[in-house]
Amino acid sequence: MSKWTEIRDGALDAMKQGALNVAEETKKQFLANFIEAGVPVIEEYAAQFTAKVKEQAAGEAGWTKIRDAIVIPFAVQIGLYIGKQILQAVQTQTAAA
Repeated sequence: MSKWTEIRDGALDAMKQGALNVAEETKKQFLANFIEAGVPVIEEYAAQFTAKVKEQAAGEAGWTKIRDAIVIPFAVQIGLYIGKQILQAVQTQTAAA
């Protein structure tokens, strides 16, 4: 069982029992687990998605070729980069506080 599945199942069990304690430590642990287990899954999905879009660009022409070969892959990569930087910055700041 993956780490992310364990986290998800644990959170669902806690919510069912009504014992979900959203304390500062809980938020810090969630953020750390999400960065460790969730972000790599999102990155892998994004890599597969952009590879498929780039593959489809070979059959396109004009602006759709530019969109599929450059714009969408760049947007996905920059979105991931910014999101990951924000999560890491938040994690660093909350750990220092």
